[in-house]
Formats: sequence, C-alpha cells, structure tokens
Amino acid sequence: MTQNSYQEHTQLLRIPEFDNLELLKANYVTHAFPRHFHETYVIEVVEQGVDEFYCDGQMHTASVGSIVVINPYEVHTGRPMGSVPLLYRSLYPSPQVMSEIASQLAGSTEIPYFPSPVIRDEPLAKKLLQVHRVIEKAEDNPRLQSLLFCALSELVTRHSDKGCSSNHVGDEHVAIKRTKEYISDYYSENITLDRLAQISGLSPYHLLRAFRQAVGLPPHEYLVNVRIEHARTLLTKGHSIAQAAYETGFADQSHLTRHFKRSLGVTPGQYIS
Repeated sequence: MTQNSYQEHTQLLRIPEFDNLELLKANYVTHAFPRHFHETYVIEVVEQGVDEFYCDGQMHTASVGSIVVINPYEVHTGRPMGSVPLLYRSLYPSPQVMSEIASQLAGSTEIPYFPSPVIRDEPLAKKLLQVHRVIEKAEDNPRLQSLLFCALSELVTRHSDKGCSSNHVGDEHVAIKRTKEYISDYYSENITLDRLAQISGLSPYHLLRAFRQAVGLPPHEYLVNVRIEHARTLLTKGHSIAQAAYETGFADQSHLTRHFKRSLGVTPGQYIS
C-alpha cells in the first residue's frame, strides 16, 4: 500500500453516448457518506479495503472483489471500515439504460431490481473494472460499447429480480406519496414542515415518524437529496455552480457545495471539471 493510498482523491468520467453515464474512481480514508439516494443505479467494485454501508434497513460490508449494487432512490450510506483506505470504481447507469438492456434481454418494460446489495461474482467484477480502464485509456468507442453492454447484461441476467419493478419496495402510505410528490414539484421553494404536514394530512410529528420509516430519511433530508440530484443535472447541462444553487433552492453556492460533497464525495467544481 503506497503513501498515496492514505490521501483521499476522486476521478469522475462521463460517457455521453450512454445517457451521460458517470463513472467514479474514488479513494476514501475517513469520508463517510450520510444517508442519501441517487436517481440512478450505483454499481461499485471494491478494489481495496472494506465498504461498510447501510441499505435496505440494515448494515452491509463489501470486501475486495465484491460488487455493490444500489437501486435508484434506495437510501444508503457508505464509509471505509477500519484503518485501510477504501478504493473503489463505480458506474451510475440511468434507469433508462438499464430498462433498455432488460428489454433487449427479456422483453421487460420495467427497470431491473437488484435484491442483494452485495454480490460476489469475480468474472463480472473483472468485466466492470475493464470498462473503467478502457475509458481511462480513451480507447475506441465501439469496444467500450461492447464491454459495457456485456457487463451490464450479465449483471441483469444473473443478479436482478426477474419480476423487475420500479416500485419493488412496496406501496407507501398515500400521505407519504403525496409528500414526496410535493417535494419533487416544489423543491426549489422554501418548504416548511408545517406545509408538508398540511399536504400529507398528518400532524408534523406523525409525518416525521411515518416518512422516515417509509423512506429512510426525514422529509428535510429527502428534500436536500432531491435538490442535489437536480443541481447535478443542471451542472451537466453547463449551468454555473451559483446558478445551480439558486435554481434548486440552496441558500448559496457554499451551501450547495457542502451538501454536494457530503452526498456525492466530490465538490461541484470537481464534478464539472
């Protein structure tokens, strides 16, 4: 293990041809992700250390060679376990990309669901790592497309729930659905707990308890995550960090930067560089 292993660093790459697919190479020593979610899948291969994370109501550990798969909107955390730095490579394919693959494989129109967040499949892990390395070397696009489609197809075929469903977590209480929809529609505004309670028809205390139980986050943290995902989209479209902060409801650029770094592991500046 080199001295550089104990320095936190990240590298972010994108593939425009695959719905702006993002790939992240990260080395974390102390960084701990709070509870958050992504609109995309997270497909991670651990290269060094152990990833300790919360997902689906319980704690998990992923050691070297493990594949971590987080479904869209699944609340999760993440941190290095012990004193060994955590080095991993991850892909963030959109539900649309995964749905297209599932459709070609089995004619399914729904997005794949992966019931196990930790997968041991050494041949597949090697293929996912190969995708990263081909991109790093800026090799030819046809080969990249072939490798990526092959790796994601094997992941769906071998490890997804064949009853693919974007609502696999089950029906949420109508009040919680109403609250989430309101947050999704008005995320850029100053949303108060009292307003959410009015929308849901529950008391503030009841809403806090029910929302956290159903979603895994209290309403205000869910709102922050929705804002981060929208800011992320604006940044990829060329908006400045200050513009993205303003348009998504953050107080200012530093407010966005602080939450962006906590949830995604990179600053907005690193994200767009």
